[in-house]
Parts: sequence; structure tokens; C-alpha cells
Amino acid sequence: MSELRKDYLEDYVTLVAPARARAPGGGCPYCRGSGELAPPASLVFKMGSNGLLVRLEESEGDRIDDWDLKVLPYHAPLLTEEPQSPRELTVPFRKSDPGTGVHYVIVPTPEHGVRLSQLTVDQIVLALLAMQEFGKELYQRRGINYVAIYYEEKPEGEADFHSLIHVLGLPEVPPAVEMENQAYRKYMKELGTCPICVIAEVEKSGPRELLSNDEYMAIFPWAPTMPYEAWVIPRSHRTRFYRLTLPNMRSLAEVLLSTMRAMSRTAGGYYMSFYTSSLKRSSMNIHWSIRLFGGVDSFAGISSSYGIKIVNEAPEERAKAMAKHARSALAEIVMGNRS
Repeated sequence: MSELRKDYLEDYVTLVAPARARAPGGGCPYCRGSGELAPPASLVFKMGSNGLLVRLEESEGDRIDDWDLKVLPYHAPLLTEEPQSPRELTVPFRKSDPGTGVHYVIVPTPEHGVRLSQLTVDQIVLALLAMQEFGKELYQRRGINYVAIYYEEKPEGEADFHSLIHVLGLPEVPPAVEMENQAYRKYMKELGTCPICVIAEVEKSGPRELLSNDEYMAIFPWAPTMPYEAWVIPRSHRTRFYRLTLPNMRSLAEVLLSTMRAMSRTAGGYYMSFYTSSLKRSSMNIHWSIRLFGGVDSFAGISSSYGIKIVNEAPEERAKAMAKHARSALAEIVMGNRS
């Protein structure tokens, strides 16, 4: 079972998740016509011939083959909704919770091997709409206090993949987002203005601005955490990502898609995370943003963006295996010294 553990002294969190299963055999469960390989989708969008968007329902006995976007449970979830009992704590002043939550994916295209950066503006708008609609649904569930949205794009050369936007329903606000929220509130209290609005004004038309339109801009931050890092932010004060209108989404999609393509062409692989307020926290009103980081390691973005480290085996098991080698090495050293 999964388990969330907090560090001895610092506030970062480690998710101990068993090794994830491979996708079921017989084909890709996220391609058109492979609905029977995956659970029923929680959300299905289809663009009608008249240009109107249709939301469809899928059930165990009624799968939909003709679709443009689906949201369904991930085949190898990091978190599960299964009821679990809290572990007995053996380390003082640190807590360990069952890794309960949900792990879904937005499938933004039925086409296999197509990267998110290769989609159209309309398809990105559809993905943003799915994030909004499904995110609000997750916040209505008991025990989910933050919805983390994450995407990882492999560099050119890899063809056997299906683009997936991961949506994690977490029991707590991630440490990195909580730290940003606290810094944000401190800045607002001391200076009386939103720090992201200040950043947008300072970076406007400057050497770190990548591009902008009337509503959104993409920038390289003043102090990046890695060689390639870009932020997409609203130019005016926006604290409610889940209230975007369709015109807002189209304007955002233009800047976001352009930034993704630029990141793909320069950094190669990258990952992308959404920094938004929790709908369960009325005191949390951060100016939302989207962060893109150059990198290709699986789920590295969750660690870098949200402060959640991921390991696939409990440290007790790793220590047990390593202890044998350590003791053997010590015996070799001691016997060598004696000889």
C-alpha cells in the first residue's frame, strides 16, 4: 500500500508507492477503440459536427469509441481510495499517513505517439476545460484537499507512448505549494500587493519575457531552479483557475502551447505543473501559474514542483538489503586490518 511520510525536521513529504504495474497487455488502454482495456471513463468529451462540445457518459457495459478527450483512472496509481489503517508510529514527532487519494489521467487525444506540444489550440482548450470540470468534481470528494495537475513530455525519438496529463487528488496541500502560499501571504501583508502581479509588471517586455498576449505571458524566472524553466502567468490578478471562461482558456492555450513547443525544441523533454489555490481553503488565494521545467525523469516534476519525493520501496526494505552488504564490507575491512 502507498504511504505518505514527513521528513524528520523539514516539511517535505515522501510518497512510498509500490512499484507501478505496466499497462495491461493487448494494446494501449488510452487509444481509441481500446476502451475495454481500461475502467469506464469519468469524463468524455466529443466535438460535434456542428462545432458544439458534447459531454458523454461511459459505463462498464457501454464504452464510447468515438471521442476527443477522456478522463479515467490511471492504470498504475500512486495513490488509491482503498480504506487503509494508519500505521503505528515508531518515529517521534513525525507522522505517517496512508497514501490515500486518487490518481486519474486526462487523455487529451486518442492518437498514440502524439505529444501535447503537437496538439492544436482547440485541443489544449479542451484539456484545460477537462482540468477545470474534473478538478471541481474531485474537490467535492471527501478527503481530497488539493488537486495537483502534472504533465511530462519525453524528448523527440520516443514513439511508444500516449500523452497523459496526470491529476492527483491529495489529502493535503503539497509542501511546495504551501510554502509558496505562506510567502505569498507574507508579501501581501507587508507590501499590500500581489507578488505575481508585480513580477508580471517587472518582466513585461524585458529580457526574460518569452511571449505574451492581452491576458497571459510566459517568462523565465529571475532565479530559475534549473537551466530551462518557464512560467506562464495571467498578466492581471487571477486567483481562481477553476473559474476560467472559454475565451480565457483560448487566450491561455495560445501562450501555453507556444511555450510548450519552445520548451520541446530547446530543452527536449520537460514537465509541467499547475500551481493553483485549493478550493477547500478559503484563505488560499494565490495568483495561479503554470510552471514548465526541462527534464525527462519519470514523475520528477511532482518532486520538483510540489515537494513530494517518490520512492517505490519502503526505506526499511532497502535498509535491510543494504545492511547485509555493509556488514560484509565491515568484516572485510576488519579482517584486512588484522592481517
